[in-house]
Order: sequence, then structure tokens, then C-alpha cells
Amino acid sequence: MAKKNELHDIVIESLTEALLQIMREKPLDKINVSELCERAGVSRVSYYRNYNSMQDILIKQLTKCTDSWWEGFSQKPIDEFYRTFLTELLAQYLENEKLIRLLYQNDASVILKEHIFSCCGSAAEINDESAYSRAVLAGAIYGLVDEWIRRGMGELPNGFSLRRMVLAMPE
Repeated sequence: MAKKNELHDIVIESLTEALLQIMREKPLDKINVSELCERAGVSRVSYYRNYNSMQDILIKQLTKCTDSWWEGFSQKPIDEFYRTFLTELLAQYLENEKLIRLLYQNDASVILKEHIFSCCGSAAEINDESAYSRAVLAGAIYGLVDEWIRRGMGELPNGFSLRRMVLAMPE
């Protein structure tokens, strides 16, 4: 069973790396499945067994990057969580700058937007107020991240925090 999982991981890694390489050479919308599979050294069946689209590869790669960060960050005490969330989130995106820049260079920033919204989540089973609050939070986070990326991924203004952002919002 471990060998099967190891082979699966190799296929996933090969497809992901091949897509990122090709995206450095030409736009995402000009890449076809045959070209991707040839570069990755895997069959089209392997591609379709794991993904519905090339955007799906990018979403899963972005999720992999943020999940490992979130696992540790989410354990912080609540005050530290609010105080450091934005700067540490941006630092995590900076660690994955090549991926983020490729998304933006290929007019695929919507993948980042959808990822942020899915992380903040609005599940059908929660009440309206919670769903709206999550949507507002996701929109604010995406707006900040998008502007930060477009401004060159530099430092945030001194003292900028999620707590400060939330407290500045009118009721």
C-alpha cells in the first residue's frame, strides 16, 4: 500500500512541477493536457485520474502550501493569532512567491481568491449571520492580499493587524 501511495505522490509532484515549468514559458490557457503529460512523463489517464483541470493542479498546490502553514499557526493563543495573522499569512505567500507570481502572470489570480474564500468557508449548515461574516472576512483578506501582491509583495504598514482591521469596521 505504501508503494502505491508513493507512486501516486510522484505522479502528483510530476504534474505539478511540469505545469509550473510550462507556465514560465507560456500562458496557462495555451497549455494542453498532452503537452503537460509529456513534460511530466505521465499518461493522460494519470492526469484525469487525479485532476479535472489544470486549474485544479494549481488549487491543490496552493492548498498544500497554506495547509502546512495553517496547521501550526492556528494553534496560537487568540491574541497572538489576531495580532500576527495578516503578517504571517503574507509571509507564507511570500515563501511561495513563485507560485503566486505565476498565478498573477497567467491571469489566474481568481484561483487565489477562490482559495481564500474556501478557507474562510461558508457552509450551508451555518446561520446567515455567520455566513455573511465569513464572506466579509474572506473579501477583506483577499482584497488585502491582492493589493499587497500588486504592490510588489512588500511590508505592511507598521501595526497593521486583523484585530485593527476588524475594529475599524463600522457596525
